[in-house]
Amino acid sequence: MLSFLSYFALSAVTRNGKRDFYDILHLKHDATTNEIYLSYKELSQKYHPDKNKGNEEISVLYTNVNDAYATLKDPLKRRIYDLYGEQGVHIYESPKKELDINGNPITEENDLQAAVKRVGKTIRLQFPVDLIDFYKGREYSIKLTRRGMCRCPTEGFFCEKCRGRPTTRENTTLRLFVERGAKEGTIVTYKNQGDTSEENAPGNIEIMITSKKHPLFRRDGYDLHMNVNVTLKEALLGFTREFDHIDGSKLIVESKDLLRCGEDFRIPKRGLPVHNDNFEYGDVVVHTRILWPTNLSDAQKEELAAALKPN
Repeated sequence: MLSFLSYFALSAVTRNGKRDFYDILHLKHDATTNEIYLSYKELSQKYHPDKNKGNEEISVLYTNVNDAYATLKDPLKRRIYDLYGEQGVHIYESPKKELDINGNPITEENDLQAAVKRVGKTIRLQFPVDLIDFYKGREYSIKLTRRGMCRCPTEGFFCEKCRGRPTTRENTTLRLFVERGAKEGTIVTYKNQGDTSEENAPGNIEIMITSKKHPLFRRDGYDLHMNVNVTLKEALLGFTREFDHIDGSKLIVESKDLLRCGEDFRIPKRGLPVHNDNFEYGDVVVHTRILWPTNLSDAQKEELAAALKPN
């Protein structure tokens, strides 16, 4: 439970005479996460100080747009704002403790942060991407459905969307950036973006980035592994092959020496880039398999015997 003073302070906060974050971003109160982002992007570019130097009124608008987005992009802060207004968000973010009606410090269990109900279950997803995305980096827009609080009025009419229930299924869009050289199994966490209900504050969403199957390469750390079949002739005399690398260049695989059964070799610096390093790369590891002939004619046997005769 909130202390008496904290509850009074929060309940007294309204948007009358205060900044209305929805109006600032030109949004309806049921705006989606993606609509919030797109409006913020447009307005922040329009009011950016670099485009409006010396204009104090535009500077205030720019500040308002950023403050509104900082609150509405976070489902938990948005929920507090909808209930208690901007001052409620300030109290939630404030590290200091208020005094209760007896003049005693409000404990951790009684402050607003603890009063926002228990957190919902974390949504965990896997998102497979192409190897080229690990090589160059890429941004994705991921659409998913989560459970959220319906924003219909609580009294006076029947809502077709939630059908009288406090929660409903809603669509949202997340922006996922696969960094250049990101590790297999990297988990990206979106705090307070998951399911919510009357009993639970929004949980988190965790997306694990994995590799899609590639027709030629498989990933192991920063190395790329590939299988190459060679004939007995190529194993004895050497060979040169050309493959398409994931970066669009040609990968030359060659052997100039005798190749032993099951022998592997490396092509340095042709693997994936090392994360946060512009110069280091893994290797391409070539796994060879010798294709033995299924039969030999008598003439071929004689030729081989002569060619392989000990000196």
